[in-house]
Amino acid sequence: MTLTALSLSAAVCAADKEQVVGDGGRILRYSSTQVRVELDAAENAAYQNARDFYWRGATVAQALRAGGKALAAMGYGRLEEDADFSLLRAERHEKLVSTSREVLRGLLKMKMGLPGKPDHQSLEALITLRPAAGGQGVWLRARFQRTIWDSNGDSRTKPVSEAEVYRDFFARLGA
Repeated sequence: MTLTALSLSAAVCAADKEQVVGDGGRILRYSSTQVRVELDAAENAAYQNARDFYWRGATVAQALRAGGKALAAMGYGRLEEDADFSLLRAERHEKLVSTSREVLRGLLKMKMGLPGKPDHQSLEALITLRPAAGGQGVWLRARFQRTIWDSNGDSRTKPVSEAEVYRDFFARLGA
């Protein structure tokens, strides 16, 4: 009995971190399903430690230009720059499997009911900027978010907590 209660409590905790935004049906699939996943405590702490950067001596205009160049160098496109609100937004799309593998999987899915497998992802970068008190620099706050789609069209979106992604972006600002 205790084991059952513990397993149910673990399932509820996992479910609390996932929010189904769009449900495509369980028995009869009529659409895709989109899930947003929240960071756990350790991931959130890593994100909180990695997301901010202070650029001494820079202006907001300089930081916006440098941020756009840094995102482009990282492979991001569709750059949106909003100078009025000191905001940058960009996207990067990647295939996770080869076209031949996608075709083979599609053919096999027609014959057998295979579960979906991740096949492409999008990364979204959202950078906000704020002048430091006294005008001696700029604070940048970055948020990267990853969405992975599977071969059924279902998606899972989760904020990126890996510090390397943030360090890479901030290191490219001065380059």
